[in-house]
Amino acid sequence: MKNFLFIGVLFFVFNSFAQETKTERSEYLTVRVQYGKTMSGYKYELFVDIGTGGSHSLSGKVINSEEKVTITDETGKYEFDCDIDLLNYFGKNGWSVIHTGEIDLLDQHYYTYLMERKYLK
Repeated sequence: MKNFLFIGVLFFVFNSFAQETKTERSEYLTVRVQYGKTMSGYKYELFVDIGTGGSHSLSGKVINSEEKVTITDETGKYEFDCDIDLLNYFGKNGWSVIHTGEIDLLDQHYYTYLMERKYLK
């Protein structure tokens, strides 16, 4: 009987420590699309802002150049020069648009998309 009680207590202790509570977390990014006039027509640029903290899941994977965004992930390297293609990529990877905005600054016109991805940690 003592052995049974001892084994029961050990089982209870190990089982209670083995369970880890997962909490839902969120991370955010902003996609900015810039339109402007140039001598030869219109300028169109994409930019993805993931912040500067370094703890974002896309840290080191996003490169913003003048006219396109390059993302390297586990499945390959993707280059985007169209905002819809970029938003579709993020949508397929669990991101959703939670806010959109439109800004006119001098002769620059910006669209912004605030995106969120929820995950368990």
